[in-house]
Amino acid sequence: MVASALAQEGVSRASSYISAKLDDKAASAHNMARLEMALSQLEFALERTAKMPITHVSLLRRIKMLKSAHAEGTALLNKHRPRARYPFLGWIGRARNLPISSLLGFNKDDHHLSSTAVQAFEWYADCAEKFAADVETGCPLRRDSFRYPFVRQLLEEKTLWYESSRGSRGMRFHMLPLGLGDRGVEAELYYCYQDLKTPENSFCVWLMLRLSESTDIVGIAIRCLQLLTSQFELAIESAVGELTLLPGLQDVSDSYEPPLDCIQGTYASRDTKYWRPDPTCCSNIVSQVPSSNGFPEPVIAIGFSCWVSAPEYKLRNADAPPLYAEAFFQPHLSCAPHPEILRKYGGEEECASSGGMQEMGEMIRSNALDYLAREPEPTEYAMFWFSAHGAAFVTLRKSINKQAWPEPTAAPGRGRSGAKRKR
Repeated sequence: MVASALAQEGVSRASSYISAKLDDKAASAHNMARLEMALSQLEFALERTAKMPITHVSLLRRIKMLKSAHAEGTALLNKHRPRARYPFLGWIGRARNLPISSLLGFNKDDHHLSSTAVQAFEWYADCAEKFAADVETGCPLRRDSFRYPFVRQLLEEKTLWYESSRGSRGMRFHMLPLGLGDRGVEAELYYCYQDLKTPENSFCVWLMLRLSESTDIVGIAIRCLQLLTSQFELAIESAVGELTLLPGLQDVSDSYEPPLDCIQGTYASRDTKYWRPDPTCCSNIVSQVPSSNGFPEPVIAIGFSCWVSAPEYKLRNADAPPLYAEAFFQPHLSCAPHPEILRKYGGEEECASSGGMQEMGEMIRSNALDYLAREPEPTEYAMFWFSAHGAAFVTLRKSINKQAWPEPTAAPGRGRSGAKRKR
């Protein structure tokens, strides 16, 4: 009888153990189903907001977190999927076909998907639903009016083009939007003014910036040019005067067509991600403040070209035509651990010193102008400034006569080469 009782107790314990293992397997399959559902909700929220213009920095930070959570959850699901061969509802029916060793735990698997891990992704799914609602509520296109010109058209993904010519003067202007997903909406401004009778008044400006419903695009462009005036003593009153007239072109632009897909792809895959890897860096929660080098925080890159008649240069060579200047700035580009200035002239390249944009401006006003005044042949003097956060490229070019003067260009080194040092 004792042996019979022991045998019965053993069978009872084995049965209880097998039942517990069945429950564990069922719970694991259920956790897999919960994780798949949470990831589906996350994906739906991201798809739902993908075509909406996101202009708030806080929302850009949130979408970055949600995309990271979706990627992490997908990796976790793929990791555990081979172990969950059967759907949750059909697992128990197939359990009788599993080996006894599996049910008794001899093929032990300590990597079951835990309910705690799944709960974390379910929390992200709830956050994603709130995020989608916030994006819809904060969509700038719900507004009836905007304070600054061009913003509505750009947020509606419309491209603005305008050209005019009158006598010896002509201008070309365009603005185009770039919807880049978790980078929000970015916009490009291009304005080129040419005066054949007075080339010193000709100029081109090119600006790339992050867009919001409160972005004063023209005002930011003017502030950038004023910064160039203070740093490099450029006489750009003509350029500032022309830019102040831009708001009048809002209703007379020739085209409001969507931007070309090839343009979107180029900027999305290369330029803006390179110039500003983190689209929310330097952003202040309360207000937009200038970056560490003085440019307004939304600015991603700015290029400018014009002719300059520096007084120091004229004193050295009174008969020389003005110098052609090109400048390209990337306030958020990281390309050197410590600030340094590199200069190229006369076929030589040397690391001049460490310092900031102010030191670069001083070197241009002294060394560069002195070198160009002494050289009898057409030549150029280029300077590069690199830092952990910010880069610049400035070239002064000397020509012999007015016929040799080049037409101004919008953005010198518009691609990566503009301020990218080979290392």
